[in-house]
Amino acid sequence: MTNSVALRAGTRGSLLAWTQSGWAIDRLVERHPGLSVERVRIETHGDKDQHTPLATLPGTGLFVKELEAALVAGEVDFAIHSLKDVPFETAPGCELHYLAREDARDALIGPQGGLDALAQGSHVGTGSPRRIAQLRHARPDLVFSDLRGNLDTRLRRLSEGRFDAIVLACAGLERLGWGDRISHRLDPEVCLPAFGQGILALECRTDRDDVRRILSSACDPSVRPCAQAERELMRALGGGCKLALAALATLDGPTLLLRGLVGDHHDGRVVRDRWEGPVEHSLVGAGELAERLKTAAAREGISLG
Repeated sequence: MTNSVALRAGTRGSLLAWTQSGWAIDRLVERHPGLSVERVRIETHGDKDQHTPLATLPGTGLFVKELEAALVAGEVDFAIHSLKDVPFETAPGCELHYLAREDARDALIGPQGGLDALAQGSHVGTGSPRRIAQLRHARPDLVFSDLRGNLDTRLRRLSEGRFDAIVLACAGLERLGWGDRISHRLDPEVCLPAFGQGILALECRTDRDDVRRILSSACDPSVRPCAQAERELMRALGGGCKLALAALATLDGPTLLLRGLVGDHHDGRVVRDRWEGPVEHSLVGAGELAERLKTAAAREGISLG
């Protein structure tokens, strides 16, 4: 790109969202030196309510809908999301582009040594049903309490002694330059991450070919099949952040491995399964995996309703 182009990017205003949006814009400008991007701060419903547990808030897309509304209305040219916040159905006439993935794992912030280092009955801060189900499965003695707010707020509550440990996403901590705060990176076999965790998604309207070309040029082609497989599994299971569902796809050449999990955060029951096959068959594979997980969950009495 040789001519100057100016675009407006919609983003949430939290420290993490603002930092991540800056990182995303830097990737675009690297590809298009004549590009300038103005960030438009948009407050979402999930940002306005920092106290109610996410699992009990009504509706979906709590950190996305206001951004999509601004995009559809033409108030911004594209929106920047954490993919794990994006429902499997985007706004009509919009599409997603995926940047390189940061570490997808969950981070335990607390004593060194991981889960085994936590004392019996330790108090852990997280409001995620997905995390609670898996950690309760691994350590039934742990006590969990909801933890909302920006990352700096959550870390401060730990330092104030309100919790013995907290669980956050590695990706956000790394992008903020706080990776040294991570005590232990949880193995996906212990705590499988959320759908799309660690991926930044750029959303634009399908009728804006000029914006589509700019966004697609900065995308990591290895991320798209993984993101699409994880999102297809989410769609087939019919859930999001309010249920204990998890997925992680990885590529090894032409082969995609998709791991999935359904759990119950009340008692720590979980079922796991995986699909592995050619990447071009991965969306069908995600559907097959979803059916197996549903059958296993029903057999264990785990509700997806």
